[in-house]
Amino acid sequence: MARICNVCGTEFGPPVFQSGERFSLTTMNKLIEGETIVSYCATCDHTQTDELPNLQEFYATEYEINLETADDDQLYDVVDGVEIYRSDHQADVLVSKIDLQQFPNVLDYGCAKAATLRKIRERVPGIKAHLFDVTEKYTDFWDDFPQPSDWAAHTPKAEWMGQIDVLLSFYALEHIPHLHAILDDVKGLLRDGGYFYFLVPNMFANTADFIVADHVNHFSRTSLETLLDRAGFDDIDIDETAHAAAFVVKARLDKSKATATLSPAPVRGKDVVAIADFWGGIKARIAGFESSLPAGAPVAIYGAGIYGNFIYSCLKSPENVACFLDQNKFLIGSEVKGAPVLHPNDLPDGVQTVLVGLNPKIARRAIGDVAGLTGRDLTLFFLD
Repeated sequence: MARICNVCGTEFGPPVFQSGERFSLTTMNKLIEGETIVSYCATCDHTQTDELPNLQEFYATEYEINLETADDDQLYDVVDGVEIYRSDHQADVLVSKIDLQQFPNVLDYGCAKAATLRKIRERVPGIKAHLFDVTEKYTDFWDDFPQPSDWAAHTPKAEWMGQIDVLLSFYALEHIPHLHAILDDVKGLLRDGGYFYFLVPNMFANTADFIVADHVNHFSRTSLETLLDRAGFDDIDIDETAHAAAFVVKARLDKSKATATLSPAPVRGKDVVAIADFWGGIKARIAGFESSLPAGAPVAIYGAGIYGNFIYSCLKSPENVACFLDQNKFLIGSEVKGAPVLHPNDLPDGVQTVLVGLNPKIARRAIGDVAGLTGRDLTLFFLD
């Protein structure tokens, strides 16, 4: 079976990575059947994971974004002891990049709970908010959205077509194989001169994106520019610094633009190979560290997200995990794989080993800032 690039249509060569496992890890930290196979496009700089056969069932039954309460959110950062949550940061970045007083007709496309749009409404009360998702899972949250608002599930409303000033998408395009079909929908909803504003993961800043099975697209700056240029967008602005480990993208629709004007220049091929090599060797490193520990010694895993769950999945004796540690107040008190999620301040005295399940690019700095772990005689394992 030929593997075709979702961005430019080029046929891939041999995969750059094959996990060799029967199961793959998802963003919901679930294992689903199928091997993780990743390819790289030397034409447009795009990296792509084979779509697994059970992904549609996964989206229908298990893919849920913070469904506990309207306020449930993901921890973005901790600065001087102050927790910053993702929806607040996303709202702040958006209002700094687009004048919503001038472009007030806003649609959150694939909005889930529309947590970021709620925060945007707080900052710019005059916007006209529209909410859309392909599922009805989140309608209870939409009913509680500050009025006036307008929403639809499954299919966008006909009266929205060609009327939207700013169409928002937060962490959706990485899941979608048929990118050009989605962009056709986006273009149909936007008015001429309207903005498509979206966030997608930056795999080069957070290598966990490489191994999650439901992220079929791993964009680069070049592949994003290629995708948008071919779809008829101008004034393409891609920011790699405004949001940690993400591309923040803004592009203006020009309905008179008929042909692509950019010539892609792939530059990330060596980086993709390095990421593939990292994930190819990390299981052996985790196994080697585990084998050096006293038999039955309790351990903790710092981080209840993708990295922490990946570490857990690699352990020969996962029953030795006494707890997960996390500073996200929405996770503390829950369980992961049957182990409690605790604040670092509450690390049990008998646990002297912590496996750090954080992005290797920031893990050592982040752990150094965790007051609950400083001053303790701990053995720390890092993925780098």
